[in-house]
Amino acid sequence: MVYWRIICKSYRRNLQYRLSHFVNNLASSIFGLVFIAIWEGVLKGKQAPGPYDAQTMAHYIAAVQSVLWITAFLSPGLNVQVGVRSGAVSLDLLKPVHYLWYVLSQEAGRIAYNACYRSVPVALILGLAVGFFHPASLLTYGWAALSLLLGAYIGLLLFYHAGISSFWTTEIRWVHYILITLLFGLGGQMIPVDLMPGVMGMIASCLPFAAVISRPVTIYLELAPTSEIWTQAAWALALTGSALFLTRCARRKLEIQGG
Repeated sequence: MVYWRIICKSYRRNLQYRLSHFVNNLASSIFGLVFIAIWEGVLKGKQAPGPYDAQTMAHYIAAVQSVLWITAFLSPGLNVQVGVRSGAVSLDLLKPVHYLWYVLSQEAGRIAYNACYRSVPVALILGLAVGFFHPASLLTYGWAALSLLLGAYIGLLLFYHAGISSFWTTEIRWVHYILITLLFGLGGQMIPVDLMPGVMGMIASCLPFAAVISRPVTIYLELAPTSEIWTQAAWALALTGSALFLTRCARRKLEIQGG
C-alpha cells in the first residue's frame, strides 16, 4: 500500500501543471505532423518498404508520439542525482521502503499523469489528422496494453540506471544524453526498427531501446508478433536484477555531498 500511496501523491502533485502542459501537447502534436509529412514525401510515388506504406507510417508516427510520454519522456535519472547532490538521499535510504521501488513509484505517478493528460490528447489530435487505427482482433488491445506496461517499466529501469550512477559520478548529464540518443536512435522513434539496414536492424531489434518505444507500437499496429512481449519480459527481468544489484552497491558507496 505504501508504494500505491506514493504513486497517487505523485499523480496528484502533477495535476497542478495541467494547463502549462497543454502547450507541450501542441508542440508534440506539431512534431508528429512534421514527421508524418516527411514520411509521406519520402514514400510518395515509391514502393512501400514492406508493410510500411504512407498510411501505416502515419499511424506509426502518431502512436509513437503518444507512447513517448509514457515510456521515454521521463525525469532525467528519475531525480536520483538531485538527492545525491543535496544529501537528501541519505534520508530516502533510511525510510522503511526499498529505495528502488520508492524511486520508481514516484515516477510511476508522473507516468500515470502523462498517460491521461499528455498521451491521450496527443493521440486524439494526431488521430483526427491521420485517422484512427483499429486492430483486426480485440485481443490486440490487451497485448498492446501489456507491451506498453512492459515498455514503461523498462524505460523506468533504464533511467534509474542512469540516475544511480550518480552515487559514483555525481554528475549524470552525459549518461542521460547517451541514453536519450540510444533510446531515440535505436528505439524506433522516427525510423521503425524493422526498416533499419542490415546488422544494425538485427541488433537494434534485440536491444531494450526497441522494447521501450517500437514494440508497443508495432504490436498495436499488428506489424509484429505478440511473441515480442517475451523479449520485453526478458529485458525487464534482467534490468530489474541489475537495478537491485546496483542499489545494494550504492548503499555501501554513499557519500553525502551536501545537506
